[in-house]
This record gives sequence, C-alpha cells and structure tokens, in this order.
Amino acid sequence: MRDLILRPKTLWAAVAGASFACMAPSAHAQWEIKPTDGSSIKFGFLVQGQAESLDVNEDDTSQNLFFRRLRILAGGKINDQWSFFFETDSPNLGKGTTTTSGGTTVNSKDAGDLYIQDFVVTYKPGGDAFNLDVGMMLNEVSYNSNQSAATLLATDYGPYTFAWSAPLQARVGRDYGVRARGYLFDDHLEYRASVMQGVRGENSTNDLRFLGRLMFNVFEAQKALFYTGTTLGKKQLLSFGVSYDTQEDYNTVGADVFWDQPVGDGNGFTVQADWSNLDGDVFLTSLPEQENLYVEAGFYINSLKLLPFVSYADRNFDDDALADTDKVMVGLGYMFAGHNGNVKLSFGQHGVDGGEDRDEIWLQLQLFRY
Repeated sequence: MRDLILRPKTLWAAVAGASFACMAPSAHAQWEIKPTDGSSIKFGFLVQGQAESLDVNEDDTSQNLFFRRLRILAGGKINDQWSFFFETDSPNLGKGTTTTSGGTTVNSKDAGDLYIQDFVVTYKPGGDAFNLDVGMMLNEVSYNSNQSAATLLATDYGPYTFAWSAPLQARVGRDYGVRARGYLFDDHLEYRASVMQGVRGENSTNDLRFLGRLMFNVFEAQKALFYTGTTLGKKQLLSFGVSYDTQEDYNTVGADVFWDQPVGDGNGFTVQADWSNLDGDVFLTSLPEQENLYVEAGFYINSLKLLPFVSYADRNFDDDALADTDKVMVGLGYMFAGHNGNVKLSFGQHGVDGGEDRDEIWLQLQLFRY
C-alpha cells in the first residue's frame, strides 16, 4: 500500500478546522428538569461539522463541507423503574450527492431528512440483573457497532462495522424490537438478548431476527445503552465480548476486546479489536460471506489535550471473484473540552485488490452536550 499523501488541494481542510476550533464554545451545565414527583428529563445535542476530501479517481477529488451528524437528544425517567432515551438525526446534511433516475443524473446536496434514530424505553424492576429495553435501538453485533458516536476514539466507526445494516433493512445499525440486558456476578458478566424485526419479507412472513451477546468485564461494567469509545484516561475498562446475530439463513458471529487504561497524570490509552464473520446466504444475497476486522488504538495526553490515534480495517470475501478491501487511518484529536468539544484531523487510505488506492482526509469539529 503506497504512502499516505496530503495533496495541496486538500489544505483548505486544515484552515477550516482551525477556524472551527476558535469559534467553539465551552461546555455549560446540564439541561435537566426534575419535577418533585421523582421523574426527570434532560436535553442535549450532538453536532459534527466535517470537511472531507476523497480521491474519486487518478484525476478527480471529491470535496465537501457538511454536517456529518446533527442530533437532538432527550432522556430521563418516569419513576425508579421506567426510563427512556430519544434522539433524532440528520446525517450528512449538505453533502454532495449524485443520483440517477430514468437515465438522468442529478447532482445535488443532501437535504438531510430529520428522522427518529433512537427511541428506547427501559424497564428496570430492581437491581442491575435485569433490564428490558423496548423500541428502536442500536444493535450489539459487535462492540464497535454499539458505541456512542459522541465518544468514539477515531473520527468515525469502522468502515465495515455496519456491513449487515442495509441488507437487514436496519436504519444506520438500528432495528425495532425488544432486548433483555443485565449484569451478573458482581457486574463482571453482561448479557444482551434481543428479538428484532429484521427483514419482514412478503406479508411479513419472515422469521424474526435474534441477537445475543455476552461480555466479560475484568474491571468496571458499562451499564448504559451504548458503549464508550474512550474515557480519555478517566476509567479502567477491560472487556471481552462475543456476539451472534441471525435471521432465517443469515448469521453473523463476532468476537471483540476493548481496553481503556489510565496511565498517570490524567493520561490514558485505548485499544479495541473487533472480528466478525458474516454470511447472508440465500436469504440476504446482497451480503456475501465475508470476514471483517477492525482494530484501533490511541493515547490521550492530558497536559496537551491531544489524542493521536490509528485504525485499520480489513474486509475479506469468501468468494475469490469479489475484491477484498482495507483501510488504514492515522489521526490526531485536540480535545479542548473532552468529548463535549474537540477537533479531529485524520488521513486515510482505502485499498482494493486489483484497483487503485484512494486517499482521504477528514477534519471534524464536534460539539456535544448531554
């Protein structure tokens, strides 16, 4: 794979990022309402403004300024047993798109339809051994696929993390259903078991989709709906997980490890590795059998608020007629307000067997509060 190259025409991204950082506000108090009856509701937002430059071919480079994510969040509790989480999204708002209909090609900017991305109601009868989640929720096919977008280590998820999402007619890794979730043996063992819609088929006669996950936590457990990407040196987390996802003849088997470790003076390193084998079989012909790997690592330097990181993703098809792909990325984050405010610059290179490698640069400003 040839060396990463930052072409002169992509330097505008660095200038835009510096301007974004200067304008970024600092985080304020939480926006929360607590009536006297014990219920509560809080509000938040996630904004990720992004500059992007991507090689299309040897002669052309695609360039965009857009909102990678633009979300409104709300959550709270009705009482001690019932809680909820809700968020909207308008992803890739303003990004250039090309569509073809009836032989006519139309170039435009993404209108960014606003839609409900998550809506989860959780019933917790008592203790942490059993929670029941109902609604539209992110699926735990791997550790990376169940992470919060606001706390990712790298600039985004792995490029093949949601390879199953479109074939299963999931919405950005979300599906509708019910999930049992709990923490056993002094919180060392987490289980998640879900029944989801999946692909309904003609007259909705397909079997439902089933997901299962076990994760062993060596130290502290993560008891929220979503997993973290990095705690920036604040928590010691080490987990080993296995997952299984199936519907009709489709199935995915996965294994992963996540390690987040403080290293004195507020510093810390984060390492994650996810492996999965996916096979759509005759049920999901758009998902040929494949093995996917995603690995990322980073080190947070507290005194400088810097977060250098690297990631590698690999996609190998069982069918030799299909071209395998990979992607390597190196990046640097300036975490001026932690996850509440940061700027990340990353350089990536896509490789395709038998094809030309493509360079890309991402510059992203994140503002988050919840």
